[in-house]
Amino acid sequence: MEQIVRKNGLLYTPDLHTVLGVDIETDEFKGRIPFGAHYVDEEVFTECPYEKIDLPDSVLGIGVALFKDSPNLKSVRLPEKVTELPPYLFSGCTSLVKVKMPNVVYSFPEGLFQNCSSLPEIPFRAGIRELPQFVFQGCSSLLSLVIPSTVERIEAHAAEGCTNLTTLVLPEFLHELDQTAFDNCPNIRNIRISEDNPYFYVSEDDGCLYERTKDGDKLRLRVAGSKPAGVSFLKEDVDDSVEKEIEDFYTDEDIFEDDDDFSAEISGDDIAEQAVAQEAEEEQEEKFHTGSVSNEELANLFGGSSGAGSDGSAASGTGAMDEEEDEIAAVTVKITDSKTQAILDSVGFSRVIECQPEGTPPADADLFVIAEMLDKGDFTKKLESIARRFAQIQDYKRIFMLSGLPVDNDEFMEFYRLYVSNRNVVFACKAANASTLSDYGRKVCDYSRIDLTAAALAEQKQNIRSKNDTLIKLIIQDKE
Repeated sequence: MEQIVRKNGLLYTPDLHTVLGVDIETDEFKGRIPFGAHYVDEEVFTECPYEKIDLPDSVLGIGVALFKDSPNLKSVRLPEKVTELPPYLFSGCTSLVKVKMPNVVYSFPEGLFQNCSSLPEIPFRAGIRELPQFVFQGCSSLLSLVIPSTVERIEAHAAEGCTNLTTLVLPEFLHELDQTAFDNCPNIRNIRISEDNPYFYVSEDDGCLYERTKDGDKLRLRVAGSKPAGVSFLKEDVDDSVEKEIEDFYTDEDIFEDDDDFSAEISGDDIAEQAVAQEAEEEQEEKFHTGSVSNEELANLFGGSSGAGSDGSAASGTGAMDEEEDEIAAVTVKITDSKTQAILDSVGFSRVIECQPEGTPPADADLFVIAEMLDKGDFTKKLESIARRFAQIQDYKRIFMLSGLPVDNDEFMEFYRLYVSNRNVVFACKAANASTLSDYGRKVCDYSRIDLTAAALAEQKQNIRSKNDTLIKLIIQDKE
């Protein structure tokens, strides 16, 4: 019988190159294997009590099901030289939230993250060509899944039971998708795939995934609540009946006029007054772009700040319209909330508009407007106009206009997700319908908790028409 060496709270082979297990007769091991071991045997940490395990870079290989069924395990660091991962490595690790992967991993094995129900995202690596059976099965915390473009095959039950998955970006070179790959994923609302893929496409009509076959196009993956023949923004013959359950984000007939300008119809204000105000704004904007406008004029021009200052303040104006007033007074807004200021400091461009509600403000009296596009380095006049309309209807106190949300900064976006979860958010996008929403737009909607299902958007559309205490989570098209 081979001798076993006890050291550092672990069981080794005599040469100390292979870790065989944890020494249960001592509590010396704290989750970090000392440098020197070359191999960690299979199932060494199965059903382990540790929350964090760190494998040193001296390790060249690890065994099957190494961490399997460890319900307390939250964080794992894998060694840099391990480029081949064994099957079922993290299967059943229901508390796992973070994995530090090697820079190079050639493939994902069967059952790699099976039933990792707390994992917020998949740590993909470039070069993976296949998603095998059960690889992400039961990863119920996944909200979005962006599969690397190199993946060509997705096998049976690969992502089955990802019950909270809402956004799915499929790879450009995908040519084989098993029918059961996304079984029991009832909340997928957005599917995206490159238009250059010759095998699959997303229909602009219903947002569902179809496969091109010799027998005709076949539905392969349906989005939640999908029905045939959706309508896009700015379509003149839109039928706004609830019974049709239109698959749009937000139709234009209540918000946009025929000339593509924001309409006053939603709040019943005098359109002529808006036209006069807009002419004045255009005149002032010309002065702004030529550098001949003062700070006070700039504040009046936008009815808001000229941008947040280094002291956290912003010049602002009223969002209410008063026929008796010829000018809108500018005031200084001091942002005292450090979290709000952190948001303003982290985006590419922002403006704070201080409103003067005529009625009683709701419990959440702030409106966050996330703009996908800018016009000559500023928010479009249409978008600012409609933001003021919403604020006027709902008696909001402030509007935070934001652009350039750093969606690739995971740490910031998690902070953003928590911060805006119970706040009013409007996303202004360039897309006309769900199937053409950009990757940036999908991420913003995901982190802003904007529900893109037809029923949710129909409800939001009704909510924004009249004052109520319902949280607004809405998407509109911003188009010049």
